Amino acid sequence: MPKYGYMKKSLFAKIISVVFGRPTQLWAYFRQTYLFFQTYYLRKIFINNKSQYHIEKNVRIQALKTLIAEPDAKIFLGKNSVVYENARLEVFGTGELSVGENSIIGDARISCRNKISIGKNFLTSWNVFIQDFDSHPVNPEERAAQVDSMSLNFFPAFQEKPATIIFHFDFPSEEINIGNNVWLGANVSILKGAQIGDNTIVATGAVVLKGQYAANSILAGNPAKVVKTFV
Repeated sequence: MPKYGYMKKSLFAKIISVVFGRPTQLWAYFRQTYLFFQTYYLRKIFINNKSQYHIEKNVRIQALKTLIAEPDAKIFLGKNSVVYENARLEVFGTGELSVGENSIIGDARISCRNKISIGKNFLTSWNVFIQDFDSHPVNPEERAAQVDSMSLNFFPAFQEKPATIIFHFDFPSEEINIGNNVWLGANVSILKGAQIGDNTIVATGAVVLKGQYAANSILAGNPAKVVKTFV
């Protein structure tokens, strides 16, 4: 009985400490919870009836704007996963993005035109970037033409709009595969063609280029290399 009373008092003391000592933390918690509930019900109206989204049970999404899929694209989110409001999962054309169960995606941008497969228990830190295609041409003349078309066709235009410029780019792409139980640190970039094995940690600031990366390892650097293994 005394032990129970001590625990109850300790819990009460913690609550009082948060309410009066860290009120902004308490507000952040309530705001986070509200957004998860709000998005859960908005999904029923705007997402759950669309074929490009497959969201399994108990997936928590903090903001509807997080998910962007064109009509022929696919996004799959495994059960029990959590997607925070600063994440952005965007799939274009006929691309396919799948994230395994029990994953947590924080401040990450995942952009897909081909195929990105991520296993279960995936975890990201802040400012993570994953993209399976090149957005702009390497050839300087082609890139200049692309930027011309983007800037001159941009809306709104505050002066007389010039003639429309049409530029076509195929977005060179290669699949990305990320295994189970992979943790991406802050400021990590994963680029097209990367194949990352299970149980891997990608250290802060690493840039992972095309290639096979062994399971049970730590990747670090730019370009990323295996710096340690767990077996």
